[in-house]
Amino acid sequence: MDIAEYRMWLAFHRFVNPLGGEWRQTARLAAAVIAPHCGKGRTPREDDFMPIEKPPMTADQIAAELGKLKSQ
Repeated sequence: MDIAEYRMWLAFHRFVNPLGGEWRQTARLAAAVIAPHCGKGRTPREDDFMPIEKPPMTADQIAAELGKLKSQ
């Protein structure tokens, strides 16, 4: 799946149909498969493999985030 198709599915999820249990099931499977290969105390969580749903940022929010980078 390329980024364009991913964005299409994410938009479909947001505006038409929420992601079903298949996403959670796949995330659980991915976490279980990767867990033995991670360092001690670095076990992945299901949520690490779920799409992030952040609303688009406003111009003021973008400016605030950039301001944080300048101060570091």
